[in-house]
Amino acid sequence: MRFKRSGFTLIELLVVIAIISILASILFPVFAQAREKARQTQCISNQKQIGTALMMYMSDFDQHYVPYRVGSGNPNAADARVGVNAKPFIFFNQILDAYIRNDGIWRCPSKPTSWVNVDPTGGDTEAPFRSYGGQNSFGANLYVFRPAGGMHEGQVHGPSDTIAFVDASYFNVLPRGSGGAPCRLRGENYGAANAAVDPTTSTYPRYWKNIGNSYLFRYPQGEPNDLEAERLIRQRHSDQINALFLDGHAKTVPYTRLVLDPDLQTNSNKSFWDPYKQGCQ
Repeated sequence: MRFKRSGFTLIELLVVIAIISILASILFPVFAQAREKARQTQCISNQKQIGTALMMYMSDFDQHYVPYRVGSGNPNAADARVGVNAKPFIFFNQILDAYIRNDGIWRCPSKPTSWVNVDPTGGDTEAPFRSYGGQNSFGANLYVFRPAGGMHEGQVHGPSDTIAFVDASYFNVLPRGSGGAPCRLRGENYGAANAAVDPTTSTYPRYWKNIGNSYLFRYPQGEPNDLEAERLIRQRHSDQINALFLDGHAKTVPYTRLVLDPDLQTNSNKSFWDPYKQGCQ
């Protein structure tokens, strides 16, 4: 007498579950990588639009690059969430808004806490750095965008090889130099008139910790140590950093090539950070 089977045996079910688990373990990382790649692509598309706005600004202002901030009342100064250090300034994204008209361009989708103009978390625990400026997804190369005003295009040697903005969590950044301190460049950028922005003093030697998703000033546990800063930098785009260059083009750069620029000290004509291509003093 024959009996018709009405279901699977326990062994068959376990085999099927094991196969599904194996496939999931293979496919889920692939899906995650694809999702991150899409975010990275959107981020670099945003940077390209910022590059177009940068070129338009230069055309209107006698080929000068936009400064990273100027002394003028911040349009959000009345908001209690804007830090005291930011209230008397407008920042580069607010200046370039006339050419972009889209706050979303200044948000990197791989920056979990991205904001524009006002940090929505509010509070005054760290009032000087709360909503420190216009946005927290991109940082300007401090060697170029100094407070005294935008550099002239004619001062820059190799704009297609010089960083303008990079993925960051603060509005300006510097590379990690030898011994942890970025060099003081040869050239007119850091003469006596600009001594206040000498990158070898104050907190500037640690501004590399603002690159990627790292954050020097408002990290929950205090300043991240070097290893934690590198982990957060790598987190932004899976070991990659999107960078906008002074000629308006954008591309993805390995974080190691960007953070610790090996050419800054010894082969400055190839340095991403040095606008003069003359090396360190």
